[in-house]
Amino acid sequence: DAMKLTGKSESTFRNLARKLKESKSKNIKLEKLKTGHEKILFKVSYINSQFLISKTVESKNNFIDSGLLKTVEILERQLLAKDEQISNLTQLLALEKQEKQILLETPKKKKRWFWV
Repeated sequence: DAMKLTGKSESTFRNLARKLKESKSKNIKLEKLKTGHEKILFKVSYINSQFLISKTVESKNNFIDSGLLKTVEILERQLLAKDEQISNLTQLLALEKQEKQILLETPKKKKRWFWV
């Protein structure tokens, strides 16, 4: 996620993580995964100060969480799709209402006069 926000490479962040880990900085957090690997979390304010990011995404603990941006993107796409579905259904309901109104209106019979 940090790579997407900054446009920097993975190796840049691995080197930064190594440097922060060695200095025992509070700007990095490592989480052990069930697979035995480590998940690297950078503090958003630190990434902003180092790379001058205009767009930031923060989690509850103020760290960039892996997968958070992907989840937000997916949810935004789903929301747009739902908005489009609602719009289509609203238009469909309006057309159906018009059709019912036309069917309910009975045509007026013209009076015919016959001359005898």
